Amino acid sequence: MPEKADVAIIGAGVAGLTAALHLAEDGCSVLVIDQGDAFRGGSGANAGTLALQNKKSELIMFYRAALAEWRRLGDAVGGDMGYVGRGGLRVAESEEEAETLSREVARQKELGIETEWLDGNRLRHHAPWLGPSIACATYCAGDGFASPLLVGRALVEAAKRAGVGIATKRAFLGQRATDDGCRLETSAGPIDCGDVVIAAGPWSGQVGDKLGVTIPVECHVNMLSVTRRMAQFMDNQVVTHIAGRLTLKQYPNGSCLLGGGWRGRGGIDTGRKDLHLGRLEQNLRLHGQVAPHLRDAAILRSWAGFEAETPDHWPIAGGFRDHPRLFAAIPAKAGFTAGALVGRLTAERILSGETPSWARPMDPDRFQH
Repeated sequence: MPEKADVAIIGAGVAGLTAALHLAEDGCSVLVIDQGDAFRGGSGANAGTLALQNKKSELIMFYRAALAEWRRLGDAVGGDMGYVGRGGLRVAESEEEAETLSREVARQKELGIETEWLDGNRLRHHAPWLGPSIACATYCAGDGFASPLLVGRALVEAAKRAGVGIATKRAFLGQRATDDGCRLETSAGPIDCGDVVIAAGPWSGQVGDKLGVTIPVECHVNMLSVTRRMAQFMDNQVVTHIAGRLTLKQYPNGSCLLGGGWRGRGGIDTGRKDLHLGRLEQNLRLHGQVAPHLRDAAILRSWAGFEAETPDHWPIAGGFRDHPRLFAAIPAKAGFTAGALVGRLTAERILSGETPSWARPMDPDRFQH
């Protein structure tokens, strides 16, 4: 593994690896380090949802570009990422939830997001597998999902083919300035580099502290479950809930991935990410209510994973004014969806020194005092 590179990236998740890939394709020598295994942190322990209609209105144009970036990345990488773009449903159960969904549809229409309103017979014809508790839903053809396991494998292989060095189980300890950049101290020895990218997801706040910048990233512990293979019944659509309590998808092999906004136990400080069995039971019960086919499904395993969140819910992508050779690529909530675009934007900032005007709300300097 080389001990010198034009760019060193701290974090081998979706943002770090996509940034590395873009930089290497432009001729930079790149070394990615990670305290664990590549794509085994926040990026590898999530639901893989790539949906548009379940995003906040103020962020929806960013996520529209993020979904387009995933489609472009799939063509560029060439490997199987388990991407399925068959559209998605956003469901509502109560009358209050239906009213909220209706307001969301109106706002999204103003932004040019096309959705189809489904209720009554139209809903039952479109998705006869939905349970009777579902009062209405919207369908968005742009929604989809991917397999984090396959995405990680494909990105690592593509980065290696491009000449990127990936050093795992190599913790970042600190840095000091040199004449032509800086020297990163790691648990496996020093790395001399020009530019540094913080792409450590939920751990980015700790990395930022060692580099002298403020990155106020909070850590959430999400819970997920996967079923054994079963007969196809969802037509490969992704399902989200207007109340944010559910994500559901069925992979082409028949297994179903169940997630949602039910928090586990633990955090970055302790390094623990544990299941909360009471909340997990509620999550599984809700899935069986929304899709009765799941009531007889066998759960293969359940697990918890970290997810990063920023105070304003925007991702972080760009450079630091007072640290001209330091950059950050940190997807926030729904970070898997945002990751590929955040990585590309950060790479372009390093290469050109420019940030598109529409991406400036993601500048990391908004958190510096």
